[in-house]
Amino acid sequence: MKFHKLTILVVAFVATTNMAYSKHGFAIVIDKKSYAEAKAEVQQYASSVEADGLKTYIVIDKWNQPDSIKAELKRLYSLKQNPIEGAVFIGDIPIPMLRDAQHLTSAFKMNQKLNWQRSSIASDRFYDDFGLKFNFLKQDSIKPLYFYYSLRSDSQQFLHSDIYTARIRPLEKGKKDKYTQLRDYLKKVVEIKKSEKNNVIDNLTVARGHGYNSESRVAWSGEHLALREQLPTVFNTSSFVKFMDFDTYWPMKPYWLNEVQRPDLDIMLFHHHGSNDRQYISEYKSGSEPNTAIENVKIYLRSKVASAVKRGKTKEEAINTYMKYLDVPRSWCEEAFDSTFIVKDSALEASLEASVEDILALKPNARFVMFDACYNGSFYEDEYIGGAYIFNDGKTIVTQGNTVNTIQDKWPDEFLGLLNYGLRIGEWGKYTHFLETHILGDPTFHFAKNTKDNLDINEALSTQKNDTKFWLTNLSNPHPDVQAVALRVLFDNRYSGISALLKKTYVESTSMIVRMETLMLLSELNNDDFLDVLPAATADSYELVRRYALEFCTKNGSPKLLPAIAKSILNDNTSERVAFKISSGYRMLNLDLLENELLQQAGALPLYSKDRLNNALENIRSTDKSKKEDFTLIADKRQKLKSRLQEISRFRNNPVSDEAEILMKVLSDKRDDVAARLAAAEALGWYNYSYRKAFIIAELNKFLPKETDPKLIGEVQKTINRLQGK
Repeated sequence: MKFHKLTILVVAFVATTNMAYSKHGFAIVIDKKSYAEAKAEVQQYASSVEADGLKTYIVIDKWNQPDSIKAELKRLYSLKQNPIEGAVFIGDIPIPMLRDAQHLTSAFKMNQKLNWQRSSIASDRFYDDFGLKFNFLKQDSIKPLYFYYSLRSDSQQFLHSDIYTARIRPLEKGKKDKYTQLRDYLKKVVEIKKSEKNNVIDNLTVARGHGYNSESRVAWSGEHLALREQLPTVFNTSSFVKFMDFDTYWPMKPYWLNEVQRPDLDIMLFHHHGSNDRQYISEYKSGSEPNTAIENVKIYLRSKVASAVKRGKTKEEAINTYMKYLDVPRSWCEEAFDSTFIVKDSALEASLEASVEDILALKPNARFVMFDACYNGSFYEDEYIGGAYIFNDGKTIVTQGNTVNTIQDKWPDEFLGLLNYGLRIGEWGKYTHFLETHILGDPTFHFAKNTKDNLDINEALSTQKNDTKFWLTNLSNPHPDVQAVALRVLFDNRYSGISALLKKTYVESTSMIVRMETLMLLSELNNDDFLDVLPAATADSYELVRRYALEFCTKNGSPKLLPAIAKSILNDNTSERVAFKISSGYRMLNLDLLENELLQQAGALPLYSKDRLNNALENIRSTDKSKKEDFTLIADKRQKLKSRLQEISRFRNNPVSDEAEILMKVLSDKRDDVAARLAAAEALGWYNYSYRKAFIIAELNKFLPKETDPKLIGEVQKTINRLQGK
């Protein structure tokens, strides 16, 4: 093997004789210091990627500037021969910290006036989505790897990555220095990819922590059924599947940490809450017996009394407050200052969560780990959970995690069944990510193919991605995830008959996975076919379809959907997350019409108890009263600007279709504060599912020629682009 370095282009090409490449390549982007420290290991890693059929380009970062790296990636992507399909960033590669792009995340909505390190989103979509345009703002003076960018108003306002990317960034606070971590990790990747090249997915574990998805059994069982569709061979007699709910044992931590070390474990899917350095697993021991209940109250009191003292209350004030609040003995509150209990409570807290230190003491073996949690993928931090799994002994090669908080109600397992076809983890991630979602580790890693048909999924999604006839043919593939990705590719390629195809597929498909995909794609079209499918989707057999359908119904706001919503309130009363989506969406509906519809349907039912109906009616009436008061506040310029801005910002989570005029009025009033007008313009960008979207776009287009403020013009143009979307 011979390596040639082109110093002008700052690219080292890995040249291999007699290598049968695919038509695509792969870029390894690495900083100078890391390359000097691990040159041999990087070249061995490059050889292992080439052995898998991708021509490899080693890009040594001499720019230390994100725009230059992105330009080089775009050049490599545009090559006529062996253009790159993906890239990995090794070591200290600049980290884009993105601003004014919160609509591209699943949940992140922080006031950008707060500390920029906290209110920006670390995201490599800057590098891999060439349709996104940014303005450079500044480089961080304390964290020089952080580069702040603002999403431009004339940019594409949706995610559609051209290549996949991943980070191999060692922990600054690991159990070894970061260059030793890097060398050891690359050696591990090379060895495992060679020794386990025939390893198929036959061992899968799914774990759920406390508080996730309202701890809904219906949601949990729905995922079991879906995975059975996606990974059928894992449920064969020669394979092994395990589902670990947080309350199966108490505390669950030892069982989770035993599980991740299983030598034969292929995939570990985690659903839980988290931070950059914690996986939150269990809560306090539950139980109705008196001793457990009393102990839980004591733990609560010790925590609250101690916190009150830290906030400035005297010991006596804190004790008296909680004695009166819960009518408990003084002795229970005084335990907060007993060193024995302080030590005991500290040990208890540690038993309920897994820390970076806990993980580094293990040998994680699950080859791929997904963290469906907040902040576990925060590669920009000195230590992060996703990195602790890969920069470690054991066989974990790649993880997926999020750099900021992430929404619970999402589809984390989308296209997971394609991993059984040998799909590269990076390519899978490209089709499933938000702005905050990242692959950590080698993105070219894949399992051996374990299906009977001849489909080469990696070639299909690269060299054949624009072949409409090919993907139409694969709509009849027996595997639901192949059908689902075929629909996605046809959608991305703007296939002329996509809307009718999606509606027809939803109505006719027996696969919950395929129906889920059609619903998600129709939501992006937000047309008559979407409106036709939604009522049926609210009663789908797959809980996740119902959950999304009810969210879309409330955000759409059309009166035509109220009968389906009312029916769900009355009939789907064991699905906690469905109920949550409805109740949290009341604010976006015409509640007078909903109340009438609910009473009409309930009158025709033989109800044994009307408690649920009465609770729903009480909630509806309370919400209706509250939102009318809030809307009055927004329109009243005599109120404090801070209060008005707070209410305007609520439209981002609750885009009330029938009250869009409130925002239009604020936006159009040149006598109003510019901050309020900007906030109104930005809030209107969250109406992408609204049945009045076309009206809003038309009104905004009328507004533009009359406005002279460049900031307002830019924000309105961004909103129009967001609403027009894909």
